[in-house]
Amino acid sequence: MPEPRYKQVIKGEEAVVHCWSQCVRRTHLFGYDPLTKRDYSHRKKLMVDRLKFLASIFAIDVCAFAVLINHLHTVLRIRPDLTNIWSDYQIANRWARLHPQKSVSLETRIQALLSCPEDILSYRERLCDLSEFMAELNEYIARIANKEDDCTGHFWEERFHCKVLLDEASIACCMAYVDLNPIRAGISISPEESDFTSIQERICAWKDAMKTESWLCPIQSNHSRRGILLMTEADYFDLVDKTGRIFRPDKPGFIDPDLPPILQRIGAIPEAWDKTLSQFESEFSYAVGTVSSLRAFANRLGKKWLKGISFAKKSFT
Repeated sequence: MPEPRYKQVIKGEEAVVHCWSQCVRRTHLFGYDPLTKRDYSHRKKLMVDRLKFLASIFAIDVCAFAVLINHLHTVLRIRPDLTNIWSDYQIANRWARLHPQKSVSLETRIQALLSCPEDILSYRERLCDLSEFMAELNEYIARIANKEDDCTGHFWEERFHCKVLLDEASIACCMAYVDLNPIRAGISISPEESDFTSIQERICAWKDAMKTESWLCPIQSNHSRRGILLMTEADYFDLVDKTGRIFRPDKPGFIDPDLPPILQRIGAIPEAWDKTLSQFESEFSYAVGTVSSLRAFANRLGKKWLKGISFAKKSFT
């Protein structure tokens, strides 16, 4: 029986989570559908634009994403520490931009929200809530799609799925897994050509030195923002590129001699890296991490064991 979401992701606590959503009947609702001869590719940009907007509103960092033809992957970091330091005005401003009212100016809407301290307290909690974030993301796209198709009903197969990422090794592994989805699906041949992914977004921003700071969570901490991994952005690009070569169908899988130091630094076993990524979804259940991290998480859930502990012994140091 699935564990309740509130046990996996505790409200008010920081967490890094891998979330994914599947379109109904796995139809091509984000790409060209050969059955109906209709092209829905424009919805991919809508999804990325919505992610970018929500990242500017919520205290939730978007660490990785990939929009495929029938499903969406994201790696999100929940940041309640940010909502704790935001002023009431900042909370009201963000909520007003998230839910604007027609014929009402932004400032008027903010002042109306500030007149209800109880509501501000509620909005403060909701602006770092994972379910709230995913609802604002998925429902927005579903309404647009249903309007375009002149239909009603479900756009998404079911409620979004999630796994908690407990440590550095599992976060790096999951981000690489998400960024390599188009390559694994045979849609792209390289990270820089993988449209509608975080890896392409990062590469474009990195190549343009004059570009403003990316809206994505930085790989490495900088003077203004906390990063997600203990490696440089260039190291992460190298990690994704070399890992992607393992999955190229026209090349034998091997680990490049330059790769192990990066993996060892984050706590992963280099010799098992390709197997860890290829079996990432099937071998872990509610969370991903090292053995010690998984056991601690199992204790939190009141369990003696979790699926993935045995696999973690072979994957992470």
